[in-house]
Amino acid sequence: MPVSQSAPGDSTPEPGAAATWPRKRGGFLLSAGILLLVWGVVIAIVNPRGEFMVNDDWSFVKLLEGLEAGKMTATGWGHGGPSAIVHVLWGGLFTQVAGFSVTNLRIAVLCLGVVGSLGLLGLLRGSGASWWLSLLGTLTVVLNPLFLSQSFTFMTDITFATLATFSLLFLQRGAETARPLLIAAGLLFALGSILTRQIGIVLPAGFVAACLVHDKGMELGRLRMILFVTVLVLIPWISFEVFLYTVGSTPVTQHDVITNILRKPLEKGFFNYLDYLFSMVFLAEIGYLGFFLAPLLIVRARDDCRVKSYRVFLIALSVAFAVIEVAILTGILRPPVLFHRNVIFDFGIGPILLKDTYLMEIRRGPTIPPALYYVLVFLAVYGGLTLLRDGVSFLRRFPWRGPDGDASTEPFPAVLALACAVCYLGIITFTGFHDRYLIPALIFLVVWLVAGPFGRNGYRWRLRDAIPGFLLITLMGGLSAAGVHDFAEMKRRLADAQQYVVSTLNVDPCSFDGGFEFNGYHCYRKDLNPVEGLSWWWVEREDYLLTLGPLPGYRVVRTFPFKRMLGDEGAVYVLQREKDG
Repeated sequence: MPVSQSAPGDSTPEPGAAATWPRKRGGFLLSAGILLLVWGVVIAIVNPRGEFMVNDDWSFVKLLEGLEAGKMTATGWGHGGPSAIVHVLWGGLFTQVAGFSVTNLRIAVLCLGVVGSLGLLGLLRGSGASWWLSLLGTLTVVLNPLFLSQSFTFMTDITFATLATFSLLFLQRGAETARPLLIAAGLLFALGSILTRQIGIVLPAGFVAACLVHDKGMELGRLRMILFVTVLVLIPWISFEVFLYTVGSTPVTQHDVITNILRKPLEKGFFNYLDYLFSMVFLAEIGYLGFFLAPLLIVRARDDCRVKSYRVFLIALSVAFAVIEVAILTGILRPPVLFHRNVIFDFGIGPILLKDTYLMEIRRGPTIPPALYYVLVFLAVYGGLTLLRDGVSFLRRFPWRGPDGDASTEPFPAVLALACAVCYLGIITFTGFHDRYLIPALIFLVVWLVAGPFGRNGYRWRLRDAIPGFLLITLMGGLSAAGVHDFAEMKRRLADAQQYVVSTLNVDPCSFDGGFEFNGYHCYRKDLNPVEGLSWWWVEREDYLLTLGPLPGYRVVRTFPFKRMLGDEGAVYVLQREKDG
């Protein structure tokens, strides 16, 4: 296999060697500058301003308002939600400086997204990857539609992802240099992630697992590391959960996700539950992750094709999808267009939680052509199967020792990241998940790929190998930024429509349907039973209804138009039900 000269600033380790922090900073500064430039372009396109809420972030706004009033309210809506305390405190700290507004809360999370991406860049660079491979891995995460969209909300996903990234960064650096203070810092970041979303327990769990199976654990002292995890993570976390219980809030034991583990198998039955798990793992998780990781995986396509079996697989896959494309274009085949609904939907980014679009499922915008959709499916299948191949190959080398039996052949960061990914995916498989839950798994797998499979065989990846990957992530990023822009524009006009109904028409917020987030923030009550014919999100009366289009039986009171980058112009409609007769 040919070995090329690396680009300036490269420090790709030999196989089996420990990752070393790069001595040359020029490559990191160049990639960091490009990353910040990309963020600047995205922010200019999307525009984070607007007094609107997205998805569940209204509940975190209410939690922050409760804390500022001296009360620890429920940490979610329904039967429990994430602990969120670190996330909410960060939002409160930011708004103490910038002023309280939903816009500033959203910018607080956006800042974490930018900082977290720089941390990921440093983590990948520290694993020994070249500056451009580190940049491509980071952009694979940043320009992903899930990560990008959640960076413009006050949801917990980006806060959690940033804390998890810095936890891995410090754990990697601490293990590499055998410095307990850095390991302690990594575990404290892990604690912060748990106090944002309890699933952050995968970080200390993955660290302990990596220490138990990797030689690095023997160097660090396995019992010592377990003691670190117990004192710095487990005891503080359990103490906080007990505190939540004593003040009447929602500890993890009262969350729906816990009861779902036992409830779903009983509701679905054995065979239906197996079918459900199969669809979650292979169609939702592996399919989505394969597509999102395709820009990074495609870097190795030329090298992979040197292996005959893989070359045959890629040719067969390409021919199969070419036949499907021809059948679609000629009308012979009309396959379905399916998305795992939450943030990403048919040619859009959301979620758009209005009665007509979400509950009635009426199309109010452009739809993706089936032929284009199955190009994305091709990338998902290619990426997913390649990811599985790498995973199986990685695990077959267990316990990751060399021929002499005393040297680990896999770098510790790769083992740590894969252990975290397996723990994380295992939990969300059994508890249920939305597409945005895949953001941390994406980060773990990018770290694993760059630190592990990409560093094997002594191959020094050339910049030209990454051209297809950079082209693909640029296209994905452009569509993601345009989709988030369209969503933000719609939300700004929706906020104008809500204000118009409340201030100009003098309607009580709970007497009209302004959408999930609006009614959740103003009208949430645990004991409110949904009224037949009305949206379930705490709508007591439907004097007016906000939609993205007209509905039969309603008259249009006013429209609030907005422009899309993807598709035709749209508008928010203020509707009033027509009186009978």
